[in-house]
Amino acid sequence: MQNRGQLILGGLLILFGILFLISNFFNIDFGAICWPTLIILVGVWIIVRPRMVSEETDLRMWVFGNHYQRGEWSPKDQEIWSFIGDINLDFSQADLDKPETTLKIYCFVADIDLTLPKDIGLSVSWVGFVTDGRIYAERLGGFASPVHYMSEGYEAAEKKLNVDILSFVGDFKVHSIEAA
Repeated sequence: MQNRGQLILGGLLILFGILFLISNFFNIDFGAICWPTLIILVGVWIIVRPRMVSEETDLRMWVFGNHYQRGEWSPKDQEIWSFIGDINLDFSQADLDKPETTLKIYCFVADIDLTLPKDIGLSVSWVGFVTDGRIYAERLGGFASPVHYMSEGYEAAEKKLNVDILSFVGDFKVHSIEAA
């Protein structure tokens, strides 16, 4: 995801920059065209996206709100779309029934917290405009700097969690607990 996320974010910034330049040179109000078009495109995306995801992937979409998952649960590959909200996933009692689980998070502004047993291998790829992350004790992120993290012993771990994040502004924390 790291290349795709960077391409999407970079492409959007270039597109908006070109539109602003054109609007300044030719005195065109792109706001009157862009905002309604953007709202229509987001609506189409909300309708079409669930059809594009495989049946094995759990798709969650919301505009405002929080997503919490804790206790006993069986995570499967998951895709989370949110405009503004908190995402809190506790894997301490989760039954990871397959060797590798993928979690994709797309958000504008989000506070993401994960709680993982120490024996789960973790891989994180995060692209955002403003990123502030703490994975275990390591501080990552910054202004327009992609985050790539792989836990020690990831390749040898029996259970692996791959987290891909694309956000505008995000706070990401990973907490560790002893395996149950």
